[in-house]
Amino acid sequence: MVRSVYYYAVMFITLVMMIGGAVAAAMNMTDLVAPTPYYMSFHDYKMVNQEREGEIEKTDAQLMEEYELEQEREKAMERQRAINSLLKNAAWIVIPLPFFVIARRRASRRNE
Repeated sequence: MVRSVYYYAVMFITLVMMIGGAVAAAMNMTDLVAPTPYYMSFHDYKMVNQEREGEIEKTDAQLMEEYELEQEREKAMERQRAINSLLKNAAWIVIPLPFFVIARRRASRRNE
């Protein structure tokens, strides 16, 4: 009886871990497909850049180019974070899976 309870407890815990990993992986997939990075407005970017550059004046066209490049960098960085998190969450599915399968087999043997 104690072994059966133990096997079912192991199955329950590993199942909860795998469900949590699957939900987190699904959320990271949406971040990978449609990332939502934070962008400051062009006006804010212009103000920060003027404070940082000091005496060097840049035209609005140059600043707009830099601003768009910064947005692309931020989007790429957000995708990289999503891929990293997706791989981490895949571990929450793959690692408990063998324990679940083993406990399931042993519990079914005990019931027969």
